[in-house]
Amino acid sequence: MRKFAKVSDEEMKKTIQVATLMVHGTAVKSIQKSSPGESQIRYKPRRGVVAAKPGKAPNTDTGRLVQSIAFEFEDGGMKGLVGTNLRYGKHLEFGTNKMAARPWLKPAVRANRKKIEKLFEKTLADAVKRGT
Repeated sequence: MRKFAKVSDEEMKKTIQVATLMVHGTAVKSIQKSSPGESQIRYKPRRGVVAAKPGKAPNTDTGRLVQSIAFEFEDGGMKGLVGTNLRYGKHLEFGTNKMAARPWLKPAVRANRKKIEKLFEKTLADAVKRGT
């Protein structure tokens, strides 16, 4: 029984790593893919940008958000996290009282949900088949 638990932990960690990287990649790509929206002038430095429509992933402006999206593993690799340390990442994801949400993380999870479920199902099925 101990051997089974040990193998399962290692297999689960690998599956969690793959799932985490899938969500990370999808989140980054959603921001890098430009979507139509409203033209705006921003300052510091002064530049013209196209802000994504509310409800769509934000368009990249300076590239700072994309560069800040990171992943890490906790609980000995049994938990995968994806996110940003930039304050405005949260504002884009959920909106503010002055700006509608332009979510980028929750849609990345949703886009990969079925694939992730299949990964876990396969990992568990393989472990049971081998009986290790």
